[in-house]
Amino acid sequence: MAIRIRIINGITVALCAAETIAKPRDIYLDDNAHHALSTKFAIDWEFEGLLKNPPKDPVIEKIIKTQIIDA
Repeated sequence: MAIRIRIINGITVALCAAETIAKPRDIYLDDNAHHALSTKFAIDWEFEGLLKNPPKDPVIEKIIKTQIIDA
């Protein structure tokens, strides 16, 4: 789902783009950006032990893992 990132009273929130009217300074994330971020969060939360077997897009997960730089 497309979302808007907006600052309201100094607090950053994510809103459903279909249910809100665009405002200046909103950051708009289309369906593809939202999907990519959801997969990234699922990977991170699984790694941190906060979720077990979260739904992840295996194609995006593989791409993300090939981009990680060993520090």
